[in-house]
Amino acid sequence: MVLNNTDPTAHAEVTAIREACKKLGKIELSDCEMYASCEPCPMCFGAVHLSRIKRLVYGAKAEAAIAIGFDDFIADALRGTGFYQKANMEIKRADGNGALLAEQVFENTKEKFRMY
Repeated sequence: MVLNNTDPTAHAEVTAIREACKKLGKIELSDCEMYASCEPCPMCFGAVHLSRIKRLVYGAKAEAAIAIGFDDFIADALRGTGFYQKANMEIKRADGNGALLAEQVFENTKEKFRMY
């Protein structure tokens, strides 16, 4: 799906969640279960968590996917090991007025955008 859709976020788990939310007309899937062939990557696990899926069952461990080339080192990035040097990307929290403004926006709109 990633290559066919030219979409790096089109992992099977994310695609399934998008389709389920659309079909069911809701973003909270606490009455659903997900079955995956492999342990989800951090992005997919985050999507499963945010959608409140009650049960996740997977077959192969992540190491099986890594062994055949399905690893973008995102787990290293989350742990703060290795990835940033390979990605050549700067990641930092905004400081000063930018950070303050972002926090104020979240505070002022939290009721309007409450998801659950």
